[in-house]
Amino acid sequence: MMPLASSAQSATKGEKAPELKYALRVDFKDNVYASYVMDEETVVNRMYRDSIGKQYKRKLQYNFTQSPQSPQPSGIDGQAINCNIDSMKYAFFDGPAQLLYDSQNPKAATVNTEFPDAIANMALLNHQFALVYSPKTEVIDVIGVDQPGDLIWLRNYIIDEGKDALDTAQKFTWMHALKDEQAAWITDVSKQLIAGKIVIAPDSIWKRPIRLRLDGIDFIDTVDVRIAEYSKGEYILEAVSKALTPVKIDDVRFFGIPAPVPIQEANGNGIIRLEINSSGWVKKMSIKYNAKVTAQYKRELFTQEIKTESTWTLLGRYKWN
Repeated sequence: MMPLASSAQSATKGEKAPELKYALRVDFKDNVYASYVMDEETVVNRMYRDSIGKQYKRKLQYNFTQSPQSPQPSGIDGQAINCNIDSMKYAFFDGPAQLLYDSQNPKAATVNTEFPDAIANMALLNHQFALVYSPKTEVIDVIGVDQPGDLIWLRNYIIDEGKDALDTAQKFTWMHALKDEQAAWITDVSKQLIAGKIVIAPDSIWKRPIRLRLDGIDFIDTVDVRIAEYSKGEYILEAVSKALTPVKIDDVRFFGIPAPVPIQEANGNGIIRLEINSSGWVKKMSIKYNAKVTAQYKRELFTQEIKTESTWTLLGRYKWN
């Protein structure tokens, strides 16, 4: 991912100096696993038609590891990267109420693990899965790792055992929390800003489709990406998102609303910054988004303003045999 040529190089008489270009890629190396931490803070301001408001805030921290499956599983069209969310911290603030959970100190929890918002954010903890990447570094599938207790096992358990133990709203909360979109939101650190291996001029802007999950709501957009900075093998890419669009295939669970409801309309914008080195390792990813969502429960129309800041930081890389 070093520059391929430099315009500062002197050219032969009568020839133009070669144009400076960068080679970019996201690389997953065999027998190397990476450790990341994701930090996220979401602030929500909801307003009803009678001007009554509701505010809440959520803080999340996930520690997770990634490593290429070895050997790669047969029958898939892409590269499978094993992921496991090893630990998490959760804090939810609703007025004066503070609900806390730390998977490394569960006895100190002040939140009931049946609390829907807690389930929505901790369901994947220690249930392994694999992201399947296409050659363009897009997540095209989320699969199990063929072990008891993995993501597919848990989904099947909820479907089979949950029909008697869970009511409709509880089952929806669990299955929504176990969707591919949640797994990719937490563990896909490149957010598909780089389309496989690309060669690009420093002043070029390219477009990439992205998927986001903000306050449990799935969005898509096409962002403009550019190289904002380069220094000694370290790149910073910046993506501008101007037309956030909700995915309306499924209903959405809103905190404090008794049942899932469809989204009527939504929009938003944000900035994404990706720090990546010349070896193809994502060192840091940061996302800042504002979104506005309108929905209705029975006859009650409400508008929800969402502000989310998320950061993924590489903690280390380790070889294994």
